[in-house]
Amino acid sequence: MTTNFSAPSSGRALTASIGKNTFFGVAGNVVHVLARIIVVPIIIKDLGLDGFGIWAVLMSIAAYLTLGGSGVKSAFQKYVAEATGSGDFDRASKLLSTGTFAVLLLSVVVLVPLTIFSRFLAIDAGVPAKFLDSASNSIRCLALIAILVNVSQAYQSILMGAHRIDLREKFNIVLDPLDALATILLLSLGYGLFAMSAVFCAYELAGGVLSYLYSRRVLPMVHVQPRYVSRSVVKELVRFGASYQLVSMLELLYAAILPIAVLKFFGANASGVFGLASRVVSFATLIQGSYLTALLSGGSLAYAQGSAEQTNAFIVKSFKAMFVLTIFPLTFIAICGTKIAFVWTGKTDPLLEGVICLLCAGSMCRCLSSLFRVLYRVSGGAVMDNAQLLLGLGVAFLFWPFGPRIGFFGVVIGMQTLGQFLGLILISLSLTSRFKGFSPRTLAGPLLRFCLAAAVIFGASVAALYLNFSWDIAPRILDTIRLLTATIICLMVAVPALLFTGAVSRSEARTMLNAVSRKFASAA
Repeated sequence: MTTNFSAPSSGRALTASIGKNTFFGVAGNVVHVLARIIVVPIIIKDLGLDGFGIWAVLMSIAAYLTLGGSGVKSAFQKYVAEATGSGDFDRASKLLSTGTFAVLLLSVVVLVPLTIFSRFLAIDAGVPAKFLDSASNSIRCLALIAILVNVSQAYQSILMGAHRIDLREKFNIVLDPLDALATILLLSLGYGLFAMSAVFCAYELAGGVLSYLYSRRVLPMVHVQPRYVSRSVVKELVRFGASYQLVSMLELLYAAILPIAVLKFFGANASGVFGLASRVVSFATLIQGSYLTALLSGGSLAYAQGSAEQTNAFIVKSFKAMFVLTIFPLTFIAICGTKIAFVWTGKTDPLLEGVICLLCAGSMCRCLSSLFRVLYRVSGGAVMDNAQLLLGLGVAFLFWPFGPRIGFFGVVIGMQTLGQFLGLILISLSLTSRFKGFSPRTLAGPLLRFCLAAAVIFGASVAALYLNFSWDIAPRILDTIRLLTATIICLMVAVPALLFTGAVSRSEARTMLNAVSRKFASAA
C-alpha cells in the first residue's frame, strides 16, 4: 500500500513542521474565538441570560463526557510519534487499539446510564421547568454522541503523532464557522437548546469522520482494529495513558462542578452571569496551552542534561514567560471585564464585576499550577499533580453543602479561587523534591517585579476608562472608545514598564522578539 506519510528527516524539516503546525494552531484559535464572539450575543439575545446559563452548563457537561480524552489522546500521540521514528507501527497499533477498546468500554458503562437518567440529572442540577425538556434531551444526545467522539480521538492522535496537527486545525477552521452559522440559523427560526446541542453533536461527529479519513491517508500503517487488541500492552497503557487521563478527568470535573453549583443554588440567571464572566475571562487564557505544549519538550531536554543550575534557571525563565502570558491579560480583564461584556453583548449585571475579578484570580492560580504540573511531569513525577487536583476537588465538595448559606460570591471563592490557590501552593512545594536546589522563594523576586510592572501599566490606562466625552453617542460605542484607548495606553507603556522594573531584561526582551520573528518566518 502506498502512503503519503514521510517523517521530517532533518532539523530544518522538523522546524518547518513545527512552524506550520504552530501557524495553523493560532489560526484555528482565532477562528474559534471569532465564531464564539459572534454567536454568544445572539444566544443571549434569543434565550436570555438564563438560557445562556443553561447552555454554558451543558457545554461543561459535554466536556466532561469526553472522560478526560485529552489525556489519553496525548498518550496515543506519543505512541504514534515514537513509531514514526522507530518504524514499529505494529506496537503502536496494539497500543491504540487496546486503549481505544478500553475507552469504548468505559464510555458505554458511564454514558449509557446517563442517557437513561438525563431528566433526573437536569432536575437535580436546578434546570428551570421551561428548559427542562430541552436540557434533558440535550444531555441524552450529548452522551450518546460522546461515545463515538471518544473513540474518534484515536484517529486525531494518529494525525498529531504523524506531525500533521495542521490538518486538525484546518478541520476546525472550516467547521467552526459552519457550526456558528447553523446555530444562528436555528435560533432565528425559533429553535432552542436542543437544536443547538444537535448542531454541536454534528460538529463533533464531522470532526471525528474527517480525522478517520485523513488518518488512513496520512499514516495507513497504524490500525485501530479489534485484531490488534493485546494484553501485552495493558501495563504500558496503565502506566502512562491512564495517569494522564486521570489528570484530565479531574481537571474537567473540577471545571464542571462550579457552573453546576451556581445553577443549582442560585438559578439560571446567575448561571448566565457566571457563564458570560467565564467567556470574558477565557479571552485572557488562549495562548497558555500552546506555550505549555512547547515547554514540555524544552523542559525535558534541560532536565535530561542533569545540570541543577541550568534546570533551575529554566524554571525561573518559564515562570517569567508564563507570568507575562497571564498577569497582564488577566489584570486587563479584571479591570475592563464588565465594559468588555457590555460592549460585546449589551448586558450588565450587579454580579458581573465581582465574579470576573474572582475568576481572574482563580485563572491566575490555575495557569501557574498548569506550568508547575508540566515541570513536575518533566522531572518524571506522576503523583502530586493528581494530588493537587484532588485537593481542589476536596475543597469544592467541602463547600458544596454550605452553598445557599455563603451566597454566590462565597461559592465562587470557596469552590474555585481558594481551591486553585491551595493547589498552586501544593504543586509548587512539590517541585522542591523533584529539582535539586530549587526553592519557591526564588520566584518571589520576579513575582514582585511583575506585579510592580502591572501596576504601572494598568495604572496609566485606568484613567482612560473614566474619560468623559462630550459626544452624544450610544453607551456601547462610548465604552468601545474607552476600551480602545485603554488598550493603546497599555501597549505603549508595557515595554518601558517591564524594562524599568527589571521584570524583563533587555537580553530577554531581544530573545523573545527574535523567537517570535523566527516563528513567523518558519510559519510563512
